[in-house]
Amino acid sequence: MSRTKALKGLKITDADKGLVTAVFSTFNVKDHDGDVTLPGAFADGAEVRISAYNHKSWDGALPVGKATIHQDDQKAWFEGEFFLDTQAGSDTFAVIKGLGDLQEYSYGFDVIEAEPGVHEGESVQVLKRVKVHEVSPVLLGAGIGTRTLAVKGRDMKFSEHIESVVTDITGVLDRAEEVKTLRASQGKEIGEASREALTELDTQIKRLREVLTSEPSENTKVDMAAELLRAEVHRAQGAIT
Repeated sequence: MSRTKALKGLKITDADKGLVTAVFSTFNVKDHDGDVTLPGAFADGAEVRISAYNHKSWDGALPVGKATIHQDDQKAWFEGEFFLDTQAGSDTFAVIKGLGDLQEYSYGFDVIEAEPGVHEGESVQVLKRVKVHEVSPVLLGAGIGTRTLAVKGRDMKFSEHIESVVTDITGVLDRAEEVKTLRASQGKEIGEASREALTELDTQIKRLREVLTSEPSENTKVDMAAELLRAEVHRAQGAIT
């Protein structure tokens, strides 16, 4: 399931060659998405793309560079090279140099292996293995999570896309129920920010009702995935109330 995370602090190591490096994940720390990434979660030496600004390469824009992932027992980082012999690569590199600390970044990845867990008394998702597809300069890293669905499923069948969304929603709702139970045991309710996010999820799920109640598809696999999504719609409403 393709997701994105924000990062900061990219360092230019050789401006003439367009070389950069940046730490993009710290292990055993809860991030802003409520995830804890374990050491070894990334494939050391894996090559990834540097996407056009704001992940636009998912929409067909040419990548502006390439990078290689490295990690130790505390963090993961990438070493990248912008394609300075292309207009897009040269322009993007000039922009990130000009913006300096104002520039933010994000990386897109699929979760390969994860499980629910508890970190410092809070429910989290433990990321054990992930596959990074690309890194990208973005206008605001904090807001990129709202665009995740817009870049998913570009290279998969519609039925597979539905199944991946079902998996993601199932994971969110499993965590919602865990958090609700944990908070209740402490005499508390789900936090306001989490409640607002779940309410927005509920709103978006309601948009699917017309699709789910329309004429049955001839594609059995799509029908089965839709039935799973139907079940998650009902569970989402139960998790929120």
